[in-house]
Amino acid sequence: MKIEFDDGYSFGKGAFETIKVVDGRPLFLDKHLERLKKSLEFFGISKEIEEVKILEYIKSSEEKNFALKIIVSDDNFILTSREDNYRKDNKRFKLIVSEVRRNSSSKMIYHKSLSYYENIMEHRLALNKGYDSALFINERGEVCETSFANIFFVRGGEIFTPVISSGLLKGTMRDFIIENYQVKEEIIYLDDLKNFDEAFISNSLMGVRNVSLINDIIFNEEDKTNLIQVDLKKYGF
Repeated sequence: MKIEFDDGYSFGKGAFETIKVVDGRPLFLDKHLERLKKSLEFFGISKEIEEVKILEYIKSSEEKNFALKIIVSDDNFILTSREDNYRKDNKRFKLIVSEVRRNSSSKMIYHKSLSYYENIMEHRLALNKGYDSALFINERGEVCETSFANIFFVRGGEIFTPVISSGLLKGTMRDFIIENYQVKEEIIYLDDLKNFDEAFISNSLMGVRNVSLINDIIFNEEDKTNLIQVDLKKYGF
């Protein structure tokens, strides 16, 4: 693999996508490529994404179930694969609120850019404290997302999720849930969390996972999480 030392390497100018591959099938590939193309337009990167090359890479892989990563910058188009660790467990997640505040006015946070290390760093800090991931809130105290997933809450059988303008990535699995279930997109404040019965997170590899704890707030319910997980099984989650 040859990597060019362009602005993607030097300054994080570029975007990436992570796609779940099941039995040689890239799940929700169209949605991932649509988001990737929009991000490349945002960065001013005029590179054509050839879907046929992605499919050829998947077909040539000895493994049929894995996580595919697409990385694009001015002079690079890179495909890599790794084990899909989410296939191994269905644990409930414990989250801790990050001390870092999301800047909802930053255009960068609405793209899966190569400047991703803050998410990684906060995730590792959460792990070191005995939690499974970090939850970001913005400068106004509005809930955004975790270090690697979107988040949903349930109250009285209704599903809620933070609005995009709070400062979060428009996830492909988030889109799927909103399109297939009745979901209310609202501003959700940190102080509101104690009023919810259930919480779950979503991304393109895990599907959905239940949340049992955010700081000292306990969530006992799992009904909506279980319902969506059953529906996602037909896709290979």
